[in-house]
Amino acid sequence: MRHLVNAFLPAGDREKVVGAVRAAEATTSAEIVPMVVGASDSYPKAELACGLALGLVGGVLCALVFGTRGMWLFLLYFGLFALAGFQAAKRLPPLKRLFVSKPRASHETLVAAQAAFYAQGFCATPERNALLIYISVFERLVFVLPDTGLAGRIDPRILEAGTAALSAGIRQGRPCEALTAVIGDLATALAALYPPRPGDANTLKDLILL
Repeated sequence: MRHLVNAFLPAGDREKVVGAVRAAEATTSAEIVPMVVGASDSYPKAELACGLALGLVGGVLCALVFGTRGMWLFLLYFGLFALAGFQAAKRLPPLKRLFVSKPRASHETLVAAQAAFYAQGFCATPERNALLIYISVFERLVFVLPDTGLAGRIDPRILEAGTAALSAGIRQGRPCEALTAVIGDLATALAALYPPRPGDANTLKDLILL
């Protein structure tokens, strides 16, 4: 679902985010990395559920409209609408999202964020002070994950406030503005814990898009 990432954060906005990250990391030795992914899971059962639901509704409606109670005709209608619903769910994220429960989406997004944290080397910084801002576009969910050098030191309410502010900005249709603002707020909190030091190396990417 790379097209979701491109629509969520166009090229011009990406430059703004990278600039915000670099400005933030000039004030702290900690690493801040936003990561935007199209979706955290493929949710194949959602596509199947959409197909079955549309197949049943379409089959019943067609049987009523055409005044037939024949099982074979119903199965034909059911199959055609089920196939159309399945394909529609694959191509239309808003439709597919209707068949993904909030607990399932939250679980899959958190698991994907935790996996990305290690896969992208966030735990390899010298002071273990990296901070991942994970955004999953399909699920419309945000997780802010600190490494062990920050966990227990940074106030959890700061991370919660950043998550809430970014989530609100995404719902309001201004993801770039919200993300750059949150990066600045988090940098202020991190600077008090890990002030900048001469010769600090930028060991992680400024922005990750998947």
